Amino acid sequence: MTYIDKLISFHIVENENNKNFLSWTYPTVTDEHKKHILSNCFARGVQNEYICGRVQNNWIYINQFVSNKTFAIVIVAKEFEPTKYRQLCDILGKKYSKCQNPVELVTLYLNLFTTSGSCSLQENGASYVCNFKNYESVTNLKEFIASFDLEIILLYTAILLKRRILLFDYNTELLLSELLAISNLVPQRKVADYLYPIIESSNKLKGLSFYVAGTTNRDLLKDEHLYDLFVNLSTREVTVSPKAEEIMAMTKTHKEIATFLIKLSASHLTENQVKQQIFQKTKELLNLLTSLTSVTTDNDVKMITMNDLRAKKYHPNFENFLFNLAVSENMMIL
Repeated sequence: MTYIDKLISFHIVENENNKNFLSWTYPTVTDEHKKHILSNCFARGVQNEYICGRVQNNWIYINQFVSNKTFAIVIVAKEFEPTKYRQLCDILGKKYSKCQNPVELVTLYLNLFTTSGSCSLQENGASYVCNFKNYESVTNLKEFIASFDLEIILLYTAILLKRRILLFDYNTELLLSELLAISNLVPQRKVADYLYPIIESSNKLKGLSFYVAGTTNRDLLKDEHLYDLFVNLSTREVTVSPKAEEIMAMTKTHKEIATFLIKLSASHLTENQVKQQIFQKTKELLNLLTSLTSVTTDNDVKMITMNDLRAKKYHPNFENFLFNLAVSENMMIL
């Protein structure tokens, strides 16, 4: 998929007398996207705010502005890159504040589909540029790992075992930045399989067994059935749900991985190099699972039995961890 294929549409939402209406759409909008956009713009009563939501496998970025009128620029895309789409929203929003002409925004938007793959704006002597063609993802994975110290292993393990994680912060921009970091913590897990930014109710999580969801609604913490891990980003406090304590039991291997992650966060490696190192470390665990398999299905899928695990006489906690990892990888014969 090229950078062009990742763009779906952009929209302008006007807000008058506390009511939203879609004043412009290019090139089109689905009923489902329209419903999400209108219900989420200015929903928290915060005027200048940038948020991101998800509708199926599409990511909806909303940047709210208050100038001579109250409006929001909305971008619908096929990837989770909040920093990238914030740049585009800012350019379109600044342009619209000045010209009030959506056709001029279309011209800027279509510049992304040219050879340069970028759009730019000059305003009050300042230059604003959004380059999609050569964009490099901006993450703060090293900083994120360091901020949790050894407790980072709880988040790593929860994602690896495909558990339910709820992250809380009142600041939506900080929340999106941290969600981008955590989405790179276990490279083997695809973001589209589990990431849900930003939710204000538990409705979108019903029936899901694996997710990392960001919220500004602290009341969700009261429902311990909603999560296996709750993370307060402002205090860096990690809470394991009582029902998940056995699954999240730590072992010597967990301590080794936690130490490994902390060393990476303090290294001079780039963000991409850190991701590669974590990928290789995780691959070692998955290779260990493969080495334990004794059954091959008709579809040539290698599977593990309880006898395979018990024959190794691992420590009970490590055996439990490998069992749950095998279940998450669909390699366990139950």
